Amino acid sequence: MDTDGQAIDRVRGGERIASLDIIRGIAILFILLMNIPWMGGYQFILFDFRYPTWTTADYWSTVAMQAYLSGTQRGLLELLFGAGIMIMARRAMEPDGPVAVADLHYRRNLWLCVFGLANAFVLLWPGDILLTYGLAAVFLFPFRKLKWLGQLGFAALLLAALLISQARDYRESRANLAKVEQITAAQASGKKISDSDRELVKEHQQQVERRTLLPKDREAARERIAEADKARHGSLADYWAYQAKGWSFIMSAFFWYIEAEILATMLIGMALLQLGIMQGKARSSVYWAFLVGGYGLGLWLRATEWITFLQPRYSLIWQGVFADVSRLAVTLGHLGLIHLTLRSRPGRLLLEPFAAAGRMPLTVYLFTSFLMMWVVFAPWGLDLFGRWGVATLLTVAAIVIAAQVFATNLWMRSYENGPLEWLWKSLAYQRREPFRKASLPPADAVPSTA
Repeated sequence: MDTDGQAIDRVRGGERIASLDIIRGIAILFILLMNIPWMGGYQFILFDFRYPTWTTADYWSTVAMQAYLSGTQRGLLELLFGAGIMIMARRAMEPDGPVAVADLHYRRNLWLCVFGLANAFVLLWPGDILLTYGLAAVFLFPFRKLKWLGQLGFAALLLAALLISQARDYRESRANLAKVEQITAAQASGKKISDSDRELVKEHQQQVERRTLLPKDREAARERIAEADKARHGSLADYWAYQAKGWSFIMSAFFWYIEAEILATMLIGMALLQLGIMQGKARSSVYWAFLVGGYGLGLWLRATEWITFLQPRYSLIWQGVFADVSRLAVTLGHLGLIHLTLRSRPGRLLLEPFAAAGRMPLTVYLFTSFLMMWVVFAPWGLDLFGRWGVATLLTVAAIVIAAQVFATNLWMRSYENGPLEWLWKSLAYQRREPFRKASLPPADAVPSTA
């Protein structure tokens, strides 16, 4: 008997937890709503949503997106990724568990890193998440044997480190503001100030301008807009170099912050699977607590942050200190809402169409990168980069999402995997995986609580 083969046999058909497929489908589809302003607009270049248009619809679209969605679809994917590690390693929980399971884990995630690099340098999407997910998962395999409390403990340590870092940055900003006020008062009284003080005042004035003036009224912003237009409406070489530069900036400036946040959320997903919460086995009161508590705390923090940030005046924003806490809170609110919805028949009918995208998330994610970066916003495609404000971009994303729901359900009627899932799994398992639909019984949308 091939025990190693059994140990690494993948989850198939009726073994799948359909509620996790639904959550994954929602997350992988709706992440486009967060990505499209960066794919087709100047947000990444300017870190400002107020260009090229800033209508009432743009304003409220930005507030709604940043409060309710931003970072949370990624958060759901990270929870699912952590849960998936526990599911994939189910045959390697004992101390002498098969080495083949560990080999599979590392092969899967190293190949995921390769797909991530292709997303960044071939499909030209600098905001790729696959590389950072694959690298994070490489470090998490030893944590599979921890009890849920230990997994949550390590996650809490990582979140605390992020919170301390954000608090330090806020404290530094507040101290700089107080110092600028002192320097300004000294200047007004005719006192001479040092070059370092003059530089500090200049940097503060630039921050004030970024918050109070529209991009079209700032010289530095106009230069960045011109640079982006030249690259995004120019040759393939210019386009590629510009996007690669953006990816390098993200990796160099935010890599460790991103990895810490990913590791923390994946560990929480591992713990929630052990508790039965991820797969829908908990009592309804647990999901109501996630919904009310997560939304109550997270939406309040995030909405007040962005309403303050988008006001035409400069002020320090203390809510940013709790950015990771509020993101996680809203993510758990989403998790509670989805599972509560799945507990009613109308809710299941509403959400079941998303399961197909959840069965082929790699294909959906990378196809979206191709569609946006090589067709819709590419200079050789429709060349629509920089034409639309936030509200219009989100409308385009909603149309694409609806089309993908239809297309993925049509595809999964006949096929076992999405094309890229088939490739990924075949590479990871080192054998040709089935492509056509297998004749297995369907999974229940809500697993039994027994």
